[in-house]
Amino acid sequence: MCFAWPENIVYLLLLIPLAVFLGYGVMRAFQVRELLVDPAMADAIMPPLRLGKVLLKKGLLFSALALLLVALTGPRWCSGGRPVPRKGADLVFMLDISRSMMARDVLPDRLGQAKQEVSSISHAVHGGRRAILLFAGAPLVQCPLTTDKEAFDALLGMASPDLVEEQGTSFRAALQLAATLLEPVSENRLVPGLKGEKILVLLSDGEDHAGDIQAAARQLKKAGVHLFVIGVGMRQPVVIPQGAVGLKRDEHGLVVMSSFRPETLQALARDAGGFYYRSRAEHPVFMEVSERINRMEAASRWMMEPAEHDASLSRSVLALALLLLLAETMLGKGGARR
Repeated sequence: MCFAWPENIVYLLLLIPLAVFLGYGVMRAFQVRELLVDPAMADAIMPPLRLGKVLLKKGLLFSALALLLVALTGPRWCSGGRPVPRKGADLVFMLDISRSMMARDVLPDRLGQAKQEVSSISHAVHGGRRAILLFAGAPLVQCPLTTDKEAFDALLGMASPDLVEEQGTSFRAALQLAATLLEPVSENRLVPGLKGEKILVLLSDGEDHAGDIQAAARQLKKAGVHLFVIGVGMRQPVVIPQGAVGLKRDEHGLVVMSSFRPETLQALARDAGGFYYRSRAEHPVFMEVSERINRMEAASRWMMEPAEHDASLSRSVLALALLLLLAETMLGKGGARR
């Protein structure tokens, strides 16, 4: 016999405190009975408590719970097993390219700072695939998941607000598209353990003109996506360059000001169960982010795959566990009343 998920064998250690707890329960049952009534009269006025039957019930319960824990390891009949590597981490970099990202409260500008973080994280993370998702008012896949780092770097360098006609900032549609990139239809039939970690790195100044991102964030968490949110910019309002020497203005001709809004990004990271970082020109965060991603990827890099095996035994083990629980329930409380 071998196991598809040998890392779950550690759960069998729970059987030690379980055995102690059940043994204490047997002792306590007889102690309480003696405290309530004189032993000579106990069988006359109470259902008899037979030690053998009580031990049998506890044994059935212990065996059923033990089988449930064994089922978590994915038991199989096989002639041997071999360790196989998972795919590694799939990273989608979700980069805000709205006009506000051209503000120069960080140098060279917010978008330039964000690009530098993306490039540094991509080079520091070991293995896996990369993708770039640009977004403003609407999302755009700039680079699908790929292992070609040179192509990734080239497409990252081309990212600019001119690539998206619909300006503004809408996180919701971009988050939904990012989830699709991380779970392509072509890989839905893969064994879940071989898919690798799904990681989304979002870089933005926090301006969100659409709102309603909580549902999308929770969906990412449900899908097992690890979210890293990196905020770029300063709180003090600054102008937004437009064109060669102009400034962005509203419909009334007034200069538009932009300021960094960390509250939106912090709430997004919290709702998705992710991590929030603040990137500054003097304090980039790529080392902290890449180290955490590498630890995630390393922790799930290997799994055991049976070399030659028959059908999985998990269902049979679960069925036997349920049968033992049913038998324990039908035995009653230890004896029939006279």
